[in-house]
Amino acid sequence: MAYQKIGSGEGWSKMLPDVMRMSLSQRRLACLAICLAGLLLATSLSAQDVQDKVEVDDLTRNFVVHLPKGYDAQQHYPVVILLPGQNQDAEEMARLTHFNQLADKDGIIAVYPIATRGRWNIGVRPEAATETPRRGYGRRGGMGGGGYPGGGYPGGGYPGGGQSGGQNPDDNKNKPEPADDVAFLNQMLDQIATKYSLDTHRIYATGLGDGGLMALRVGCAMADRVAAIAPVGAALPKTMICLPSRPIPALFIAGTGDPIVPYSGGTYKPGQFHVLSAEDSAKTWARFDRCNEKPAQEKLPASQKGGKETKTFTFNACQDNAQVALYAVKDAGNTWPGGAQYMSEKEVGKTSDALNANETIWSFLATKKIAGDAATQK
Repeated sequence: MAYQKIGSGEGWSKMLPDVMRMSLSQRRLACLAICLAGLLLATSLSAQDVQDKVEVDDLTRNFVVHLPKGYDAQQHYPVVILLPGQNQDAEEMARLTHFNQLADKDGIIAVYPIATRGRWNIGVRPEAATETPRRGYGRRGGMGGGGYPGGGYPGGGYPGGGQSGGQNPDDNKNKPEPADDVAFLNQMLDQIATKYSLDTHRIYATGLGDGGLMALRVGCAMADRVAAIAPVGAALPKTMICLPSRPIPALFIAGTGDPIVPYSGGTYKPGQFHVLSAEDSAKTWARFDRCNEKPAQEKLPASQKGGKETKTFTFNACQDNAQVALYAVKDAGNTWPGGAQYMSEKEVGKTSDALNANETIWSFLATKKIAGDAATQK
């Protein structure tokens, strides 16, 4: 017989007379089918998004944990932290990257932390106070999104007390201090480890734009518990202090047509500071990891007819088997290759299909681990 869709009251009412007319063996088969359907439903629900929070310096910080389908507490799962761009939330980051699909397929716990007031504190002061403050470029609210008061970090303040937008420091003295995002991420990981089964040797960080800059800071400040990083649409700020406690692998994905973080280097206008070029960022990180000075270079074939090529620069022979790579995606913008065009091309540039960022990132990260007792299972 043809079964009605399970879950609807009308379906059950239509189905009941048919069930009553069944023989005992048919009823048993029907019950088995219903039980299997329930099991499938439970399995599908095991891929779930859990909203959570921690308290950091008397401030409530929020994050979302995506558990992959078939999550089993008896196993230890790798963790990928996905840091949203400016003025983006967890849902927007998941939607534009499509990363949860990869997480379900490959058994990854995906975590989406939320920045305070839409902006990460990467610990870099603005270098110029003469430019007109720019508003945010996150999807929420478009270019008119929350922006950043005073044109700088949340509340207009900067680490060390620097200010922005040409304002008198006294004008901002009552504004809140920038959030301690490194403390937030550490406490977040502590809490996740008490609730879920993690492979603490395989925790990674990636992010887009402002989130990519924060991924770089994670690499600088959290190398004791994050095995590798993969910033997208981000480059090293010239004034960022970076002293990783160990050689940490890094994959850079940069668009050559990025209007937010210039591929050739220059001013990151939202934060009003200078960044290195994408290639110099990779070279600098390779020096951190004591890799070969010259990278191996390749060109990836275009994934479709008329598509754009991607150049790769890979630094090998690094200390502790670390590796540094740059994927330069031709004509791509401050976007997630293979993801969604979350804002107009005029604002953030093109989203390229020449590369699948998720597959590329996971292929790089998956083999990187913190060795020995540097991390412990929880």
